[in-house]
Amino acid sequence: MGETVLEKVEEIGRKLDELRDFLEDVFLTTEESVLLKEVDEIIKNKHFNELKSIDEV
Repeated sequence: MGETVLEKVEEIGRKLDELRDFLEDVFLTTEESVLLKEVDEIIKNKHFNELKSIDEV
C-alpha cells in the first residue's frame, strides 16, 4: 500500500510540474519565468535566507 501512495504522490508531483511549466509558457514573461525558477531552486535547496522581499526585486 505504501508504494502505491508514494507512486501516486510522485505522479501528482510530475503533473503539477508539467502544469506549472505550461502556465509559465503561457502567462509569464521571460523575466518572471527566470525569477520563478530561481525561487524554486532556492526553496528546493532550502536556502530561505536568499529570498528577497517582492519590493526589493
